[in-house]
Amino acid sequence: MTQGVRDYILETSNVEKEQVLAFGNIEVEIVRSLPDDVSLAKVLNTIAGLLPKLYYRGITKIQVGDHPKFADKDFNAMYQDGILYVSPDQDNEEDMIDDIVHETAHHLEVVALEEVYSDEKIKDEFLKKRKELRYELASEGYGVNEYDFDELKYDDDFDTFLHKRVGYKTIKYLMQYTFVRPYGATSLREYFACAFQEYYLGSKDRLYRDCPVVYNKIDELHTKYSV
Repeated sequence: MTQGVRDYILETSNVEKEQVLAFGNIEVEIVRSLPDDVSLAKVLNTIAGLLPKLYYRGITKIQVGDHPKFADKDFNAMYQDGILYVSPDQDNEEDMIDDIVHETAHHLEVVALEEVYSDEKIKDEFLKKRKELRYELASEGYGVNEYDFDELKYDDDFDTFLHKRVGYKTIKYLMQYTFVRPYGATSLREYFACAFQEYYLGSKDRLYRDCPVVYNKIDELHTKYSV
């Protein structure tokens, strides 16, 4: 793994309590209540049944409440410094499960940095797909020359280009056998996290078919951390 990849992963990672026994001893802080039809206990117990317990080693808290970055960005969950921050503005329990699983992927890629990225196979698979994306968008008449499709880091301008100018629906149509989720095209870290979601919440068969390298890596992690 190059020093640039290592630095990028590490750089970008950085009330009432409810204890769910199946989730271990992680503190759960509710700063603002969830909607009445969203049960936090049910959400966490569902996740505990999906993911190996060892994935959560190093997570100190799950905080349900508002965060300044939620207002600035179009998302409602984030991982930072060992804490999972989740917005209480959830459509349903499935939506919240999706958010937490995604952010767990970001935690895992930090604590298992060498395991995930040291052989650079995921990076190579991601960049190959970025090259395909550039070709498809250029073929459709989109201006791609002002963007660096070899950049691994998340970039606001590039995401705006994909989300607003092209549209995730268009990307999903054009790249339906390339990225399992359009947001996975925005950066290396999001590519891994979206694949992680697909592995646990979507179709493993589809992930294996379309993204075999990252599938194999997640499958290895699941086996190792399930002991």
